[in-house]
Amino acid sequence: MCRGSCNLGSQGFPAPSAVPGLHQAPSDRMGNMCGAPKKVLIVSTSAKSMNGHETGAWSEEICGPYYVFKDAGCSVEVCSIAGGDIPIDKASVAGDFYTENDKRMESEGNHALKGTPMLKDFDVTAYDIVFFAGGHGTCVDFPTDAIGAAVSKVLAADKVVATVCHGSMALVHAKAADGTPLVKGKKIACFTDVEEDQVQLTKKVPFLLASKLKSLGAILEEGAPWSDTATIDGKLASGQNPQSSVKCAKLALVAAA
Repeated sequence: MCRGSCNLGSQGFPAPSAVPGLHQAPSDRMGNMCGAPKKVLIVSTSAKSMNGHETGAWSEEICGPYYVFKDAGCSVEVCSIAGGDIPIDKASVAGDFYTENDKRMESEGNHALKGTPMLKDFDVTAYDIVFFAGGHGTCVDFPTDAIGAAVSKVLAADKVVATVCHGSMALVHAKAADGTPLVKGKKIACFTDVEEDQVQLTKKVPFLLASKLKSLGAILEEGAPWSDTATIDGKLASGQNPQSSVKCAKLALVAAA
């Protein structure tokens, strides 16, 4: 794994050789932990660029959880903020970053990523798990009052919210019943400031996500850069980076059991 300085690939992300367990299938990364809930909604960004940087959703952060949930027997739907085809960050499907989960999705025609409905058209409280996938596109369209309200509704209904990597942008505007930040006092994992610096996008993001969540009172669970790090606090599961996608999804299943 990358510690301190990191061996970066051509697009700013760590070289695949520096990332342990990158190509493992979901069943290889973490054992089956619980029975499956019935309904899961995966939410993706619709943003293709961030402050002049071409981006989108990170493929593994959708595909990894998608197959964790499908293979566990869940009914899984995928939506996006603006609807339509999900923009996939090219870096996430380049070379060795193209995971077995991504390949499986492609073999099925990428059907789950095409023509997605808009999040606003869903009753999020009707789902056992609402999973917010990451990618730098989320920096554009996740930290909004509307997304924060959706997160708050799910948790208020005693359902599960899960976020991975920059998907934790969805938590920034979420409020508890008393109007305080929902993340206050909660254990959260998200893309760290160190990782943001290593991918050389510190000056492109609207704010450093980890620092922002800390300022809102979150208790950050920070693993080593690019480590498989995920945590759970009640009905809120979260993962640090793409490598944590599958573990985060399986923790969400535990929370929903």
